Amino acid sequence: MEKRATSLAIDGRPPLAGDRLLLHLAGAEFTSLADPTDRYLALLAWCAQVDATDFADFIAHQESGRRYLAWSRDEINEARARNQARPIAGTPFWAVMTIDDSTRRHFVCRLLEYIGCHDETVSAACHALGFATPGTPRFRLLSA
Repeated sequence: MEKRATSLAIDGRPPLAGDRLLLHLAGAEFTSLADPTDRYLALLAWCAQVDATDFADFIAHQESGRRYLAWSRDEINEARARNQARPIAGTPFWAVMTIDDSTRRHFVCRLLEYIGCHDETVSAACHALGFATPGTPRFRLLSA
């Protein structure tokens, strides 16, 4: 992925959100994060810092029954009983952490598409977060 991200920076195109995200995903700061939760929060922080307007707009337009980001812990607590919330570094936002990987993957895909990332970038981000590709099992049985 690092070679691909580097080539995007060299080809002379103005960087799109997805191109910049590929560079971030291949960078030492992101790749040094071993914990999937830290990677998830780092991705959200990157989105919030790089595209603050669209990120805030995305939060404001979440479905009323399904809120995965919020402006404050109180807002999250109102939307979801007994949840765990973690602050998103460098932002005023909080992330709900009590959602399963499938839902989290769906949420990340929607967010990245909303801020203008290409399908390939969305897939690369999901892979970097350790999400299984839809329709493929995380574990495979080996035959003897």
